[in-house]
Amino acid sequence: MLGKKNTIGLYDCLEGRFQIMEKFPFIVGCLGNADWQVPCSDEWEGACMIKKVGNHFRIVPNKKGDERLLVNGGPFTEPFTVEEEEVCALQFTGYPLVVFVGRDPKSWADQIQKGQWVLTNGRSGMELGHCGRYEVIDKIRESGADVAECAIKPMGLDVPFWVVHLLDYLQLEEEEEEEEAIYEEEIVVDPDRGEFTCPICWLRFDRSDVLSIATHEDLRGDRKLGEDAMLRFIPTEFNSKGQAMDAMGLPTTDGACPHCHHKLPPGFMDVTHHIFSIVGAPSAGKSYYLSVLVRQLQRTMFREFGIAFRDADPAFNAILNSMKNRLFAGTDPAESMLIKTQLEGEMYERLERHDRVVALPKPFVFSLSDPRGGGHDCSIIFYDNAGEHFEPGIANEESPGTLHVASSSGIFFLFDPIASPEFRRMLRGHDDPQFALDKKGKRLDQQDIIMAELEVRVKQNRNISIADKIDVPLAVMIGKCDILKDQLDWERIQWPIKDKKLIQEIIDSNSEILRDYMIDMHPGIVANAETLSRNVRYFPVSAFGHSPATYKNGDQEFIAPDPDKLDPVMVEVPTLWALSQVEPELIPAPEPV
Repeated sequence: MLGKKNTIGLYDCLEGRFQIMEKFPFIVGCLGNADWQVPCSDEWEGACMIKKVGNHFRIVPNKKGDERLLVNGGPFTEPFTVEEEEVCALQFTGYPLVVFVGRDPKSWADQIQKGQWVLTNGRSGMELGHCGRYEVIDKIRESGADVAECAIKPMGLDVPFWVVHLLDYLQLEEEEEEEEAIYEEEIVVDPDRGEFTCPICWLRFDRSDVLSIATHEDLRGDRKLGEDAMLRFIPTEFNSKGQAMDAMGLPTTDGACPHCHHKLPPGFMDVTHHIFSIVGAPSAGKSYYLSVLVRQLQRTMFREFGIAFRDADPAFNAILNSMKNRLFAGTDPAESMLIKTQLEGEMYERLERHDRVVALPKPFVFSLSDPRGGGHDCSIIFYDNAGEHFEPGIANEESPGTLHVASSSGIFFLFDPIASPEFRRMLRGHDDPQFALDKKGKRLDQQDIIMAELEVRVKQNRNISIADKIDVPLAVMIGKCDILKDQLDWERIQWPIKDKKLIQEIIDSNSEILRDYMIDMHPGIVANAETLSRNVRYFPVSAFGHSPATYKNGDQEFIAPDPDKLDPVMVEVPTLWALSQVEPELIPAPEPV
């Protein structure tokens, strides 16, 4: 083997076919001129071009961000490089292939037992059993696992594929059994009209369109969510309490969206819901900000206004509550570090939207109860998107995970001064370790571009002219403002709550100070924000209130806040302001003179 050069091989996980690539570029996919033809059921023409670059190989997709063209379980965002002795998974409309790079790729392929698969929990890695290709679904059902959490690996190769991507290839074609009309009937609901907006897929519907979720265990299997999900159905029979009855005679308590079939939060149709969208570039600190924000809102709203801010559904908010607890309950920075939101990580779930299965961010839903009564209770919904989803070039139909901004009652743009070349020059020599992560300043600042892209997406999806402005409150938040303690005139910036009331004049005054500062430092953000909305305010915020600490884990270096030093700065103020704009009777304000 001495002196043997790297080669690249391709393996069909369903048919057991293997080939060494000898000429480049080599095209794999659904195109008619592909060197390796992948069977596709429709007219989609996704493909990859594999190029040899030195001693490694580069995979270049023809459709970036397309949910039907996956590398290692997620859509391509950039060309993918496969290094020596590496394996990667490719999927075309779910069809599974494996790419091997090394001195002897065929030896890897020879270890695979054709037709045999290892079923695992795709998140924990726990093995659930071995089975054949057409036994996978039954095996999942027998184990009681959630199909959305399951992955399968070819026996002999540690490369997992999500089962939800492979469903079309794991079932034998057979005649569909006739079912009762109540299950087979599919309601047709105009997704652009209705009283309510689904907090998961953001399509609209009326009260009468809501589906009921069956309770009886024998009623598992939903045409959109899979065999393990409880059946969604159009209610036709009700008990004396007004609860819909499922086909086995049990009362139901939960409702579902008629479009994506996801369960709706409890009491969804009883109060007004406001979507609050947090937007920012990658590494701006949105996950940290959201975790701190929830804690501060719970404290400040009850202490200052007597308003209870609480989980509308702990199951919906489990991930965010876990992040908050990790951050504030840690004993050192290593325990407080939050993992960056991935494009298709645990913050997302795959659901059907407009007849396509796509990754959508999980909503975090909170209810606000007004102690004065008067019917001013409401709910607010947050999302934690990966910053990459706001970058230009990813079409809505391919990556609809940011479309909540078009339905938002409030938009919050988190500006990261550390990503800005202007701020980095001004703060040169600052001892915050976040500067050391990019010592040479090579990190590309796309914040102006993301703000411009935000404007395009909002106006396109609201179907308004690019010259028009929206009335939705837009909070521009200058994050990590603790590093600006010597730059901002903090003596003029005031806490805006006085005598248990939110003082709009103080918010306006603070905003003018920050706006003037941003015009000097980064005017593009101001220009783009005020082109989007007529109602813009500027806020200083800091989730930590101090510079984070550096720690090592093996050979890697990380930064995270010191939990003993957490002292958030005004993180809740932008949300309180936005609430005062959309629910003016909820947030107490001074009587007009």
